[in-house]
This record gives sequence, structure tokens and C-alpha cells, in this order.
Amino acid sequence: MSAEALYNQLQGAYFCVMAFLKVERKPSGTYLRILESYRNAEGKPTSRVLYSLGKAEDYTPGQLRRMGIQLYELGGGEVKALLTGQIEELARYNYGFAQVYKRVFSHYGLDILLRRIARKQKLEFDLRNAVLLMLLERLQEPSSKRSNWLNQQEYAGVDPVSLHHLYRALDRLAENERLIQERIFQTGRDMFSQRLDVVFYDVTTLYFESEVEQEGALRQKGFSKDGKIGRTQILFCLMIDKEKNPIGYRIFKGDTFEGHTFGQALCDLKAHYQIDKVIVVADRGMLSRKNIDLTTENGFEFIVGERLKALPRSVQSALLDHSAFQHEWVYSDHTGEEIKLRYKMISHEGRKIIATWSAKRAAKDKSDREERLQTAQKLLQHPSLIDKKAGRFFLQKQGGGSYALDQEKIARSERYDGLLAISTNNTTLSVPAVLEQYKQLYKIEHSFRTFKSHLETRPMFHWTDKRIQGHICLCYIAFTLQNYVLQKINQSQVKLTENELRKTLERMQVSLLQHNQEQVCIRSKPQGKEAVLQQKLGLKQLPPILPQTQLANYL
Repeated sequence: MSAEALYNQLQGAYFCVMAFLKVERKPSGTYLRILESYRNAEGKPTSRVLYSLGKAEDYTPGQLRRMGIQLYELGGGEVKALLTGQIEELARYNYGFAQVYKRVFSHYGLDILLRRIARKQKLEFDLRNAVLLMLLERLQEPSSKRSNWLNQQEYAGVDPVSLHHLYRALDRLAENERLIQERIFQTGRDMFSQRLDVVFYDVTTLYFESEVEQEGALRQKGFSKDGKIGRTQILFCLMIDKEKNPIGYRIFKGDTFEGHTFGQALCDLKAHYQIDKVIVVADRGMLSRKNIDLTTENGFEFIVGERLKALPRSVQSALLDHSAFQHEWVYSDHTGEEIKLRYKMISHEGRKIIATWSAKRAAKDKSDREERLQTAQKLLQHPSLIDKKAGRFFLQKQGGGSYALDQEKIARSERYDGLLAISTNNTTLSVPAVLEQYKQLYKIEHSFRTFKSHLETRPMFHWTDKRIQGHICLCYIAFTLQNYVLQKINQSQVKLTENELRKTLERMQVSLLQHNQEQVCIRSKPQGKEAVLQQKLGLKQLPPILPQTQLANYL
């Protein structure tokens, strides 16, 4: 191909893709059309109409400016370049957290509820605004209430609030925590149009940076699930559904035995949520004769982890016979790994007991035992350190105060490797269906991880019961709002984790500029998944440039 022919071909390609805006002024008005240049069959340049925008007079000046700015930005232009004259940046705000979470806050009707509480109690401060600021801080970067107060100017769409009003807002949350929980539960059911048929229940501990106990107060020393020996704590009980939508929570004194919380949770389900029939799924710490009776008395069913070693020997013998595990269930865990379970079922005292065995669990049980045996060998070299740890590390006291490995106990432990038992009074679900429901308990463990790590609910630094209750209620609302946003966005092909959501919202910023005699806002260039997030929540994208007075219309 000659150079001249190549040149003509490139010119033709250029003309084929070149588009431009044509303005035609006629007696009836000014018409706007998008045209495309191309070469006709004879090779001569011409043009054709791609799209007609109609009359310029049909648009407001602001609409025409916004279209022009968007086209300019799509072409890679810097929006600031459109502002001529004197420009000074006055401030920079984050608008992402306020825009997204104010919408979800309103979805749950919490803004209306808090205004009603403020009116009823004749508060002289804006309770809704104070709670909203603390929520945005908790969801962006958890910190103290004093830091919340210092950081409030970082957010667009949040009115000024005094520090002492933040603490008073916590007290109001504590006084109305039941009302808030019920509003979240009822609104959540309506929004997701779901039938509540399964409730997952579990308990964890939340510790304080303190060893000081106060008689009768929530903050007490007890068995810590965080391994914080000697610290004071509270017991935090959570109920969620299969989609991690929160149903409710309860707080107990830190020295409360976790099994004793189950009965109150069941009674609350019946009394406050008007639930007629539900399957309660819980771990083995909740299994007791009293709890089973309470479940049945309230008309509920249960799927609970069974204490295999506490069963009668005759029942244990039947469940420990590996040759009887003739059925198999294959599933994928939350990491995507395929797990094979063998199982068998027997009836005992009016409930079905399903015993399962897996190679993965057997390997973990063996590894855990070997680790304890290694510790036992070290302890044998220093008997003074054994004290009350003997039973935990398979040690048996001998004559003369010495210790030795309890070989019988080690052999007995090996028999249970890989075994897990589940108990249920349900008569309609198949065994795989029961196992599937129990497997979903990992979701409440993930929820606790969100409370503890992502939302940094603990360690707690509040001292009075009311402030503790208010702090927990605030974190519960934050968990609710975030879970809703993640559900909405993850229904699409776009997926976000908690941290990815936080980073996405952090990038959504707006600068307040003094431009000549006017204050204008310039938003940051949209990145990544911002548009999908806004679309899923029914939010409007901010224009690239807008008057400062119009910013509130988008938040």
C-alpha cells in the first residue's frame, strides 16, 4: 500500500469517528444537534445527525452548563480550568458517608423516631444530628466522642453539635434502646419482604480497659472470650437472621453465664416481636434442659450444638461407632472450600441428635491436642507452674505431688476427633437441611468480628451503665446501616467488603471554593464503584460544579 493510500485511509477513519456539536439559529429558536463527520462513497467529507438535543431554550442555563461540564470532564479536562478569575479553596469535606448513611438512616425511620423522642423530652439540642455525627465517625474511623466532636467539620451535610450534647445523646439512646431495636427489626422485615423463619443467636464478651468492678453494675469480671483475663467486661448477646439482618441484642453483667441469657432472648422474641413460629439456631453453650423447655414453651423450635461428652454412655457409644456413619453430606464453607461430612441420627429424650464427622475437623482436633501435649511436656519440667492447669493439658497428679501424662484421658480424647453433634426438635426438615442451618452460625461470628474490629465496639471507656448501653446501641445502629448498604450493593455484580466500602466512601469528597464573588463546590472525580453504590441506593450523583447553596439537595 502506497503512503498516499495509507494517508487517505487514516483520514477516512478519522472522519468516521469525529463528532461535534452544531448550533443552528433559526427564527423559531436555537437548535442543538450532535453530528458525525465521515467520507461518503465518493470520498468527499460530509456529516450526518447522530442525535438532536432540541431547542436550547427548552433547557435552563444551569442544565446547559452541567452538560457542558460533564462532556468536558469525560474528555479528560480538569474541571477547575473552567473557573476563570480568582480561586481560593476554603474547605474540603467528605460527602460520601453523609450521603449514603443519611439515606439508610432515613430508610429505617430513625430520623423520625429520634425527632419524636427529642420533642417528647423537650430536648434543646438536635438529637438526630448528634447521633448521626457519631454514626458517621463510627463507620469511617471509630474514635472517642471528643474526637467525634473535633472531626465534625470534615463532613458535608452535618450541622454543628456541642461535645456535651454527644454524651447526652448516648443517654437518650440508652433510654430508648428497645424502641430503636424494634423499629430496626420491623422496618428491616418490611424492606426486605422476608419471612422470618430462622433466628441465629450467640453471645460474646466486650471488655473495658479497666479492672475496677462496681457491685451490681454491668461492668464485671468474668470468663472472657477475648482472652482478656482480669479485665472487666459485659456480655453482649446478638440475634440475626440468615441475611445478617439484626433482630435484636441484649446486654448482661460481665459475670453472667452465657447459657443463662438464652431464656430472656426467647421471651423477648415472643413478647416484643410478635413472632409465632421460628427456629432458633445457637451454639452448644446454650444447651440445657431449662433452655430446651423454654424454647418449647414459647412455641419455637431449636437447632443447637450438642455436648457430646455430656450424653449418657449408651448414647455416646452409638454416636462414636464410625461404622454407623453411612450417610454423606457435601457442602462448601464460607471460604469456598468443599467439605465432606459423614453423619448418623438417633432419637434421645424427644429430640433428634445428629452426629457428624469430617476429616478436616479430625485433623484440627488432633493438632489442638498435640499442641496441648507439647505444653504439658514443658509444664512437667516446671511442676510449680502447673497449679490448676493439669486437667486442661492431660496431666494427672501422682503420689508425692508429681505429675504425669494421663494416657487414658488422651486416648479418650482421640475417640472424639472430627465429631460434632447437633440437637433439634424440628420434625419437618431433612438432616442436610438441619446441618445447613447450623452451618450458617458462622454469620453471627462474622457479625461479632464486625462489632469488635471494624466498628471497634471494644475496648470500652465508658463507666456508667447508661453510657455503656448508649455506646452499644450506637454501634448496633452502625452495624445495621452498614449491613444494609452491603446487601444492596452485593446484590449486583459489583461486590464490596466492609473495608472496600469504607475506602469508597472516603474518596467521595467535595472542595468549597471562593470563585470571584461566589462560593462553589467541586466534587472529586468519581472512581471505582461510587456510581453503582449511588444507583443501588437511589442517590443522585453530585454535578462536577455546583453552587454551595445547592449541596444540601444531594445529601
